[in-house]
Amino acid sequence: MNCAFTFAKILKIPPLKKGGKGGFPNGFTLVEVIVTILAAAIMGAFFIQFMGTAMSKSTQAIINVRDEAAAEALMEEIVADYVAEINKADPSSALQTIKGKNYGTGVTMKYIKFNSSGAEEAVDPTNKSNTLKVTVDAPGNNLTTLLTNSRVPAIPPDPILPPVEF
Repeated sequence: MNCAFTFAKILKIPPLKKGGKGGFPNGFTLVEVIVTILAAAIMGAFFIQFMGTAMSKSTQAIINVRDEAAAEALMEEIVADYVAEINKADPSSALQTIKGKNYGTGVTMKYIKFNSSGAEEAVDPTNKSNTLKVTVDAPGNNLTTLLTNSRVPAIPPDPILPPVEF
C-alpha cells in the first residue's frame, strides 16, 4: 500500500537534528526537572507535617464535646436535685442540702450576694445568703447557675385586665 503521508507527518514529530537537543526545542532540561522534584518534595514534607499535627489534634474536639456533655449532665443533675428540694413542704433548707451533697471535684458552690450596683460579692461561709452560685468545670467554658431559696408558682396567675368598652 502506497500512502502519500508518512507516519512522522501524521504524528507531527519533527525530525531529529544531529548534535542538538533532539528536535524538541520546547522541552524541559534535566535541571528544571530536578528543581521541580525537589520543590515538590519540600512541599510534600510540609504537608505531611501539617496533616500529622492536624490528625493528632483532631481527637481533642471529640474529647472536649464528651467532657462538655458530661458537665451539662452534671449541671442538670444538680438542678434536678434542687427542684426536688425546693418543691418539698419545707423548702427553707434546699440550698444547704444541695451544698452538702458531693458532686465531684469539678463542682464549686459558694454563697454570694449582689451589691447595689449589681456586682457579685462573696459571703462569709458562716453567713449563708439566699443565693448559691454553682459552677461546673467544663473544657473551654464553665457552666454556672444561681440557685435561690425562693420559688414561684408553676403557673402564674392570669393578669386582671380592665373591661373593654366598644
